[in-house]
Amino acid sequence: MKLLKQNVGIDVAKGSFVATLTVLLEGQVLKHLRTKTFQNNRGGFDELTEWVSKLSDPLLPLHFTMEATGVYYESLAYYLWGLDHIIHVLLPNKAKKFADSLNIKSKTDKAGSKVLGQMGVERSLVKWGLGSKIYRTLRTLVRERQQLIKERTRCKNQLHAEMHSAGPLKTTLARMRNHIKYLDKQVKAIEKEIDKTVNKDQFVADKIKKISTVPGLRTLTIVTVVAETFGFANITSIKQLNSYSGYDVQIRESGKWKGKSRISKKGNSHIRQAMYMPSLSSITHSQTYKKFYNRLNDKKQNGLISGTAVQRKLVGLIYTLWKKDEEYIENYQAPI
Repeated sequence: MKLLKQNVGIDVAKGSFVATLTVLLEGQVLKHLRTKTFQNNRGGFDELTEWVSKLSDPLLPLHFTMEATGVYYESLAYYLWGLDHIIHVLLPNKAKKFADSLNIKSKTDKAGSKVLGQMGVERSLVKWGLGSKIYRTLRTLVRERQQLIKERTRCKNQLHAEMHSAGPLKTTLARMRNHIKYLDKQVKAIEKEIDKTVNKDQFVADKIKKISTVPGLRTLTIVTVVAETFGFANITSIKQLNSYSGYDVQIRESGKWKGKSRISKKGNSHIRQAMYMPSLSSITHSQTYKKFYNRLNDKKQNGLISGTAVQRKLVGLIYTLWKKDEEYIENYQAPI
């Protein structure tokens, strides 16, 4: 039978990954040819390419499909991209839904690689591309900053509790305050490095400056969204961006029963974390978003839901202004 498509499904873990070479034959016949485990390092990557070259058809394009599991997939994706391979990186919830459709209940690395292998040959998936190095640098910096801010908040809460306890020790309070001052310095140092990194790239700096015209959006918020999406390198629509960020709405209905609609939160938590305070600021300083929030809140009677909807709108606005290379216009009316 004629070979139609070939794909390597890869289930990635911290120290190793499992790869399955899956092919689609004429008549929609699916076959998993071979499965093997490799180390998640450069030696394992070299071994994978050698293994695949012996089994795959050199006359047909070879696809590689994997999940965005934390940061563990990145080194392999970068390696394969450097060899000009066709790569597909999926959100975990997409692969899970596909596995559910196949009634696969086992959760093993081998089963996961087979699911990804089958998905790669049966579905038309978006091609993954590596963004500019500046986005990887900025992502590292904004994530470090977020982590330090979390730690600083925890330390401030501990200090507050200690100050209001019975007979607090002055030496303990002094150490807590010194640690908070140290964290303040670290956060400021990272923010300076972020500004320096952005200003080195005129393309990125100009776009971020234009998006900063949105009321309530700080440069750091915009940088976070841009860095976490690698400059929207693999994003082609607002709907896709919402799914990537975990802002996609899940609707549960069956017959006459209607459950509560809510966002999935199965996406990039760093973006959602960065958008919380800017959404509140935009509600205060932008008439457009204030009206939107009030109108939705009158209907839902839930400030959290309405605030999340504003976050969703703002993320979409950042994407639109980035793609169009435009500044924000209050009460913008699209041309007819």
